Amino acid sequence: MLYMTTKWFGVFLYDEKEIREKVLFPKNADEIANRLYRISKGGIIEEEMKFEKYKPIVKERRLLAVGREGKFKEIKISAEKFGYGKNLLREVCIRFSVKKIEEEQRKRERRIAEAVNAIDDIIKVTNILLERVRSWYEYFSFDEEIDGIFNLKIGEGELDREEEENLKNMARIIESLNIAREKLQKYIEVSMEEIAPNLTKLVGPSIASKLVARAGGINELAKKPVSTIQLLGAERALFRHLKEGVAPPKHGIIFQHEMVNKAPKNKRGKVAKMMASKILIACRADAFTGNRIWDKLKKEMEEDYNEILGKKH
Repeated sequence: MLYMTTKWFGVFLYDEKEIREKVLFPKNADEIANRLYRISKGGIIEEEMKFEKYKPIVKERRLLAVGREGKFKEIKISAEKFGYGKNLLREVCIRFSVKKIEEEQRKRERRIAEAVNAIDDIIKVTNILLERVRSWYEYFSFDEEIDGIFNLKIGEGELDREEEENLKNMARIIESLNIAREKLQKYIEVSMEEIAPNLTKLVGPSIASKLVARAGGINELAKKPVSTIQLLGAERALFRHLKEGVAPPKHGIIFQHEMVNKAPKNKRGKVAKMMASKILIACRADAFTGNRIWDKLKKEMEEDYNEILGKKH
């Protein structure tokens, strides 16, 4: 009877006495880490599939496509005997840990993206409900703040108990949506400070989170050219430009930054391009070096902004 086991350095087929066959991994930390990472996700690697023809006894359920599940005592197999030393093992562990950390960051970035989308949805729903309330009770006077709905001042006509209760129920829904939005914004702010501190300090958590969400992660954003960052979020306008020949967009999400939206129209394109270049530098620091450079970047961005607008320092 043959048994199969996978070690960090290779896959082995053996019987009760000795190793019958083996397939060793390349002596490369990245290659080994990639295989171990796939195994950790429940996958089967190519080296394991080579023993499928033997239908060996295996312990792991993920290997049922290769052999039959069963219990057995593993024999001792020394890595050093096959030329795989402790230094290589140390490097493999480091690379594997990095992969797991990157995986967790990607998961967190996806959660942030969902939170960003949820806020957008909440804002849309809140605006619709507010408009409905104003339209429905337009002949009653109340403050712009939702709290004002709970202290109605009757204008022309009277507000009966049923109408009052309906209005206050709508107000409670809107209020609960605002509370949910605030909690999501706080979650995004804290999360962005951790995964992209430079970008967050440079443009604020709202814009930073939207850029990261649209790009698919801080690492992906850090790989994009300045021109793409500048137009991120303006894909529809860019498509219309290409399809219908209308004027091309000059900015996307970063238009929400006051430096861009408060700049004179004829300067916004230059301001957006300048800001996109600073964003790229911030993203690369967050993704690749971990250096804290936001103070320097903010100062440079303000100086460049004043120069574009022709202001004196």
